[in-house]
Amino acid sequence: MPKAPLTLEGNGQYNSAESGNSFCGPLLFLRSLLNNPLKMGALAPSSPKLSRLMASRVDPGPDPVLEIGAGTGVITRALLQRGVSPERLFVIEQDPFLAAFLEREFPDVCVRQGEALDTRCILAEEAVGRVRTIVSSLPLRNLPRVDQLETVRAMIGALTQGGQLIQFTYAAGCPIPSQKLGLKAECLGRVWMNFPPAAVWRFTRNLASV
Repeated sequence: MPKAPLTLEGNGQYNSAESGNSFCGPLLFLRSLLNNPLKMGALAPSSPKLSRLMASRVDPGPDPVLEIGAGTGVITRALLQRGVSPERLFVIEQDPFLAAFLEREFPDVCVRQGEALDTRCILAEEAVGRVRTIVSSLPLRNLPRVDQLETVRAMIGALTQGGQLIQFTYAAGCPIPSQKLGLKAECLGRVWMNFPPAAVWRFTRNLASV
């Protein structure tokens, strides 16, 4: 039996009912890590502190929010607890087993198994145009430079004017060549109590968009 899905409490916040099999997520994460460590790009799921920092700059208003590379849904849960409506949250996860887990864990969230490169197509299939915020846990630093640039351009291309890409990294500095991509980069903070320690970055278009 999978971990109980999030339920909407009387205070308007989402919480998860604990079950005896809450280890399903970590075991799936470990399986995916062993099968494809470069695509996972992490040794453990994001900590609650990192997840809250990622979600803290997301406006829980009516605009759709896209999460890419959701893994076992730690940041997904933080976004819902932030107040993002599940009907306005869209998730893209490349790993088919993790995508199936996310569908069971968050039944009211639209989860699609696919690649970041297909972001615009996936959103169009869900009758969503561009979004104001993309939250990414993709291991961009693990990608070859050409693939990295192509992936970031695909994500930025799915943003509305004034939209933002929120990305975390284990690197000491900026995870992408922001100037080459015509992006303004802002470090939102570093979480030392994460394994490994991680920083959260926010990217927006400069006047000359990519």
